[in-house]
Amino acid sequence: MLFEPPIDEIAKRIGNVYTATIIIGARAKELESKIPALLQGSSNLAIEYAAKEVFSGKVIAVKAK
Repeated sequence: MLFEPPIDEIAKRIGNVYTATIIIGARAKELESKIPALLQGSSNLAIEYAAKEVFSGKVIAVKAK
């Protein structure tokens, strides 16, 4: 399965693969639980939608204090 955008490109924007994975996973979980209507009728999985949001800059990481 091809993943678009590639995780390597997302990791470059975020800083590392681990952080990118955590952010994408958290956003995908949020999409599935809070906004399921957004995903209905779409062939994209929540994880793909979340990855596109992170890649485009719609979702950013904020360091905890």
